Amino acid sequence: MYTKIRSFMIPFVTVCIILGVAATIIAYGRGYRLGLDGSVNPTGLIVLQSDPSGAQIIIDDKIKTATQATLTLPPGWYNVTIAKDGFQPWQKRMKVQGEVVAKVDALLLPTNPSLTALTATGVVNPSLSPDGSKLAYVIPDSTATTSASLPNTRPGVWVLDLVDKPLGLNRDARQVAKSGAINFSKATLTWSPDSNEILATVSPTSHYVLDALQTGVTPTAVTNIKLLQNDWNSIKEQRLQDQLVTVPSEFTDMASTSAKIISFSPDETKILYEATASGTLQPVIVPPLIGANPTEEMRSISAGSVYVYDIKEDRNYFITKTAAIAPTPAAKNSKLPAVDITNALHWLPTSRHLVVVAHDKVEIMDYDATNRRTAYAGPFWDSFAVPWASGGKLIILTNLNSAASAVNNLYIVNLR
Repeated sequence: MYTKIRSFMIPFVTVCIILGVAATIIAYGRGYRLGLDGSVNPTGLIVLQSDPSGAQIIIDDKIKTATQATLTLPPGWYNVTIAKDGFQPWQKRMKVQGEVVAKVDALLLPTNPSLTALTATGVVNPSLSPDGSKLAYVIPDSTATTSASLPNTRPGVWVLDLVDKPLGLNRDARQVAKSGAINFSKATLTWSPDSNEILATVSPTSHYVLDALQTGVTPTAVTNIKLLQNDWNSIKEQRLQDQLVTVPSEFTDMASTSAKIISFSPDETKILYEATASGTLQPVIVPPLIGANPTEEMRSISAGSVYVYDIKEDRNYFITKTAAIAPTPAAKNSKLPAVDITNALHWLPTSRHLVVVAHDKVEIMDYDATNRRTAYAGPFWDSFAVPWASGGKLIILTNLNSAASAVNNLYIVNLR
């Protein structure tokens, strides 16, 4: 009898031990920890990353470790700071919940960013393509330069691909149209919706379409500018409708009456929009997602304000008033400046950060309007500032030595 009981108990105890160890490992992985009083309490995980990496993690004024790291913390609210020498600190109040993973993805901006000259010939009227991958600009003819001994020999329309090559920046812009019989020196440039063509407006009655992907192609004169603009606007509208297919109807219903969509984030998970009338964004996900962004949202919108709607988490964040953004050139002296939101707000390729071009500086903030910091403060032409396609740089148009030259040039503001 004893032998039978023993032969039964050994496998039974072994199975119980295995199950107990497995349960302990699973509970540990889910965040449960043994307290000093012997109780088992749930904890949460917080994953902390930064760009650049190797920054200090400070939680409630206590240095913990360096990014990239994962910490286990009891449930509660924590003041999280990510800091690195030479960079502006990132700060946010985070909520840690039991058995839930919270994420911190901090973009650190240099305290004193460096500038790198991108052009030296003089540049006017730069224009960023809709997909953010190309920059078109005009090099004026010799009559627009300030040095008679160094006449401009490359006037025309140029396109620069905003890509990083393995050995550094790609500085090889291509000339898509030369000034000659057609003088492009004062032309304004407008991109086609697919970023393949450029409309160069030389005068109110003179328009040309340029192939942005080729060099040395003869410009095509536009005989019916309204027809071309209507075609391009139709393409833009159709693309917007295609993007809105996956957006909850509660948002699209509100947007159709009270908002104007500015742009989708590059990964199409967030929408940047301007409120044109007062309204309320009805909840879509009820109850709210566990572990969602803890930043306070705003469901009631008001005209003249800009917001970001997070499609995945169904959360809506106030960004800024349009009056706080750089005015358009024609409105600089008006009492109520008009605002070209498209040129004043840009997504970084991360889809988690926005570039805000203010009156006298360029700021970068998280998509929920937290951590709004100055990336560049100084002179730049007509508030032109756009992100490089990789997200690690900004491009501005400025003149750093007006005593020697009256023309502006493109400069890179390095964010690394």
